[in-house]
Amino acid sequence: MRVLIVNNLWVARLGLSHFLKSLDPATECEEAATLEEARKSLGGGKPFDVCLLDYQMEEGDPMTVLREVRQAADKTPILVVTSSGSRRRALEAIEQGASGFVLNSSTRDELARALQRVSEGDIWLPAGLRELPPGPPPGMAEGRAGFPVPKASPSLAVLTPRQRQVLELIATGKRNVDIAGTLGISPRTVQIHVSTILKLLKVSNRTEAALLAHGRQSEA
Repeated sequence: MRVLIVNNLWVARLGLSHFLKSLDPATECEEAATLEEARKSLGGGKPFDVCLLDYQMEEGDPMTVLREVRQAADKTPILVVTSSGSRRRALEAIEQGASGFVLNSSTRDELARALQRVSEGDIWLPAGLRELPPGPPPGMAEGRAGFPVPKASPSLAVLTPRQRQVLELIATGKRNVDIAGTLGISPRTVQIHVSTILKLLKVSNRTEAALLAHGRQSEA
């Protein structure tokens, strides 16, 4: 795995690097202390499997920092690893393009699970958020999430493997709760995947996404 660690604090970067290498000694870690360094690393040509970002940086407010890194990261999933946060902040981060949100105070096992799930194309939220009742949070209605939209024509290639699995199940007419049971993830995670898929494919509802999926499959 190749990981970019973006954090103003050298001790935090060092700690995360040691943690990642303790999980897998073959992990390649690159560090960025500023937004400019992060942009250069992300645009360097060799892709990263995941970006670990502390969005509480000196260069701007958290959401501005996240949006700038998200824009530079292209398809690289971003896991926000930060010292403090709330339900509102975590959901806002997901809406702005993060693939996961975890606190520095999380256990080793939780951080390892978050990293694995995000690198596989899934969404990771703190345990309390995963237990929220069904229904999108404010600003996260389907088709309204603030993820960056590719400028190219819609193509299933813009989706991660997990998002394609969700889309395939949508195309068969399954509901979110059924998709969650099939894939072994929470309905909330499915909901966030659906919002992302609609935005990336530039469609406004599940029916249009299903029709697009069927069309792409017939062209293959």
